[in-house]
Amino acid sequence: MRIRLTRNIIRVNDTYMNTKTRKYDSSKRKAQAEASREKILKCAAKLLAENHKDEFRLEDVARLAEVSVQTILRAFGSKDGLLVKTLEHEAPAALDFSIYSNIKIEDLDQLVTTLFKIYDKIGDLVIHALAHEHRSPEFQKSLDVGRDFHKALVSDAFGIHIHRRPPSERSFLFHALLTATDIYIWKILRRDEVLSFDEAVATVVLNLKSLIQEKE
Repeated sequence: MRIRLTRNIIRVNDTYMNTKTRKYDSSKRKAQAEASREKILKCAAKLLAENHKDEFRLEDVARLAEVSVQTILRAFGSKDGLLVKTLEHEAPAALDFSIYSNIKIEDLDQLVTTLFKIYDKIGDLVIHALAHEHRSPEFQKSLDVGRDFHKALVSDAFGIHIHRRPPSERSFLFHALLTATDIYIWKILRRDEVLSFDEAVATVVLNLKSLIQEKE
């Protein structure tokens, strides 16, 4: 009886040691979590782009992504957290300076068309983030990247026109051009006035031409 008991203890100990040394392979679970996260971000971006006049709700994102609201909250912490990460997820592809490399400075139509394609892709998300910027430092940090991009674009695209002006006028022209190409102008034309893409582009081009025309 004592020998059997000893053998049982040894067998139990062997089992314990095998369980302890066995490594848990979590790679599959991590891959599934990452795929779910990617799908949630794409669905959030899609809803913001398609339903720009409606309230952004986690329930709608969850339904489209085929997950629970709790899954979204575990992954992103809050609705604001999801919005910030969606902006960060969508913006890099849109804010790519290389797309401007072949645009001639005289071709305002191509310049505005390229810019408005960016706005059509992430504009609704950015406008939503701007409306809530005061509530979240994370929003502000992400939006500052876009602001820097916009300023750099205006400086690069219109630098030759700006520097032709007297020094006292350059800052005024820069900020006028910055305003004329701002994302809020896109919102007014494409969302509030519901202009077609071509009509919105033509409107901005007309405004830009009036700003950069040389004085007689």
